[in-house]
Amino acid sequence: ADETDTPHLHELTLQTPLLLPPTTPVHLQIRTGAPDPTGHRTLDIHSRPEGSTGPWTPHATGVLAPEPAAPAPESADRPWPPAGAVPVPVEGLYERFESFGYGYGPAFQGLTAAWRLGDEVFAEVRLPQDQHGQAAAFGLHPALLDAALHGLWLVPRDGAEHREEPGKARLPFSWTGVRLHASGATSLRVRLGYDATGSVSVEAADPQGRPVASVDALVIRPVELDALRAAGSGLGDSLFRLEWQPVSPVAADGPCAGIVLGEELPRDASTAVLVRCERAGQSGPAAVRAALAEALQLLQTWLADEDRADSTLLVATSSAVATGPSEGVADLVAAAVRGLVRSAQSEHPDRIVLVDTDDPDGLAALAPSLAALREPQLAVRGGAVLAARLVRAPVSEPRPFTPAEGGTVLVTGAGGVLGSLVARHLVTAHGVRHLLLAGRRGSGDPAAVALAADLGALGAEVTVAACDVADRESVRALLAAVPPAHPLTAVVHSAGVLDDGVIGSLTPERLDTVLRPKVDAALHLHELTRDLDLAAFVLFSSAAGTFGSAGQGGYAAANAFLDALAQQRRAAGLAGQSLAWGLWEQRSALTGTLDATDLRRLDRGGVAAISAEEGLALFDTALGSADALLLPVRMDLARLRAGSGPDGVPALFRRLVRGAPRRAAAAADAAEADSLRRRLTLLGAQDREAAVVELVRARVAEVLGHDGPEAVDPERAFKEVGFDSLTSVELRNRLKAVTGLRLPATLVFDHPSPVAVAAYLVERLVPAGEQPPAAPAGRDPELRRLLAGIPLDRLREAGLLDRLLALAGPGGTGSAPGAGGPTDAETSPGAGIASMDVQELVRMALDGDRA
Repeated sequence: ADETDTPHLHELTLQTPLLLPPTTPVHLQIRTGAPDPTGHRTLDIHSRPEGSTGPWTPHATGVLAPEPAAPAPESADRPWPPAGAVPVPVEGLYERFESFGYGYGPAFQGLTAAWRLGDEVFAEVRLPQDQHGQAAAFGLHPALLDAALHGLWLVPRDGAEHREEPGKARLPFSWTGVRLHASGATSLRVRLGYDATGSVSVEAADPQGRPVASVDALVIRPVELDALRAAGSGLGDSLFRLEWQPVSPVAADGPCAGIVLGEELPRDASTAVLVRCERAGQSGPAAVRAALAEALQLLQTWLADEDRADSTLLVATSSAVATGPSEGVADLVAAAVRGLVRSAQSEHPDRIVLVDTDDPDGLAALAPSLAALREPQLAVRGGAVLAARLVRAPVSEPRPFTPAEGGTVLVTGAGGVLGSLVARHLVTAHGVRHLLLAGRRGSGDPAAVALAADLGALGAEVTVAACDVADRESVRALLAAVPPAHPLTAVVHSAGVLDDGVIGSLTPERLDTVLRPKVDAALHLHELTRDLDLAAFVLFSSAAGTFGSAGQGGYAAANAFLDALAQQRRAAGLAGQSLAWGLWEQRSALTGTLDATDLRRLDRGGVAAISAEEGLALFDTALGSADALLLPVRMDLARLRAGSGPDGVPALFRRLVRGAPRRAAAAADAAEADSLRRRLTLLGAQDREAAVVELVRARVAEVLGHDGPEAVDPERAFKEVGFDSLTSVELRNRLKAVTGLRLPATLVFDHPSPVAVAAYLVERLVPAGEQPPAAPAGRDPELRRLLAGIPLDRLREAGLLDRLLALAGPGGTGSAPGAGGPTDAETSPGAGIASMDVQELVRMALDGDRA
């Protein structure tokens, strides 16, 4: 505040507590915004551990004000303590704090005396002698300020003494009107007063009664201790779970056809098609493959049919998701189908809805309403409609990985990066002494052999075994070879492979490649260890199964199956937990093929990489959780908010991020597309094509992560600049959003350069034969010429596009094309700028001047 000449802290709101780790330094970042017309500045406070390259954690936001501080409270002549104040014993106060969970060191135990008068507390606080030399280094010593608030615990509220709530701590939440009147204090007289709203005013003076600091209003709120642990561990934005929140159905009617998965789609393009997938009586690998093959054929047929572009496909399951901790998952096969469909949803937004219901027979009547909600994942329970949301998981104290003493821990995929990290961690951090490392190559895998040697040197007994865990008999033989003296007591299944591709490119054979090490292996391990008393059965899954990662349909299906299996085991009273990991910094066989474009796509989606240290901390924390499914994913929520599309933050993340509100109706999309068409009809053929080329180049730049469209050569082929099936889908979706056109998934392949795509879009937006209106007289041809050279997006951002177009329209005086009504300059919508110079208008658009 002093540095920026805004000495009044008008307000400060705390978001996330800053807990200091015991050894790692923390970098604090304080940023002020530019002054507004009144001289006020925004204030933001972030932190990040030293050496970290991850996102900065936000802690507080506020406003600094330039106005002179209000007159200091007149307290020098007041008697101390005030007449009628009753002494309050303070002996044992800090022992009480300790029992509540507040551990104050000697420097902070500064409250020495207190009195109470009604709802006011008067307190004396002082710094220990050894801190006096530090007082001059601060405006107000932080230990003295903190001690000044300790008297709040001495005020009875609602007729009863203060009592702490179990599992919660009371912390400052917001400050209003904070002023510092003097510095260097070593002791204070403090008055604390509650108002009718429950906020607290603070007046602090020196021993002579001269003002030192004042606070108009301080609000204190209870904070969950789990949230504090998350902040202290640094895992607050890295550990999540899925919750289902009620949503209000939308009244909607329309035809809805119904089929069972495996049947042909009805020939008519109904408003909605409901496909029931119920395979609860089946659970083996063959059943999973058969259902996924049918689902893949359904999706490919549906998405390739342009006549169904305005219809909604509802895929219905029953008991394929757990909407609460008491629910299990009975239909594992349908759970895998859901994973495949989630990936299709990401590639083709707003075309498909997933619904899990406890009333399959009553779902058809609800289908039109569910489709109108525009929510990708829904559940119906007891007639209530629920939507899937990602929320932060409570962070519990890490639980040691403690199989029975002398027991063996089986780790699959230990030759891979993650399996190797976890195996080493079990030995070094958890004291596991008997490890069985299983992989297809066994002792022929140099990485596994080297790992075994390293762990053996640390005192662990490590066996490296050749085993195809996707083969049931191989798994049976592996388990039979575990010595009775060290029985199997825990399993960590981390094996997996990838075969990525968009939905249109997948085949049952490609799905099989991914399913074997995930689905088959997990089922064999589940069934063959079911009668053993396992302390842990941990499945390494992927967030792709929950997020529905584009281009990873097979991988999403396999991991959704693992998530459901863990929930089924936990509901049956067995050990079971699925960790749906996000991206790790360490490159592995699964992530080594990601290129810069892939990483930028993840970055735009708010997904950051997990370091090995953080990943292992998340592993330890998850072990102490009661949740059968957790998502350890490093989320950059600010980036997710910034990268959200025109419909706001994706539905899954709306409890974590407040994004732009979702548009309520398709009419908004139609209006945007109509506006684009109208603008293009004002241009000649050459200018029209140039404008759309700029539009395409801008979207290409966004997809490839370039700073602007200038970096995109309009003639260069998409394939030459690094486009693949995923980036092609992303570009198609972005162009679809801005044009309102039905665009084929093969857009980039059929029209292989920005110029070619632009020509295709122009033909669709302004069909041949639809000529632009005749240019009016006067200066309008000049304006139309200048408009042709300005990117439409920049005009729209400047807030001047519609007015400029109105001026250039057929009326020439401000009447928008086709708007009708008065055209006189005094009454038309553009009258306010009709007399302005064309060059000045364009300058305003380019400079963003709103004057």
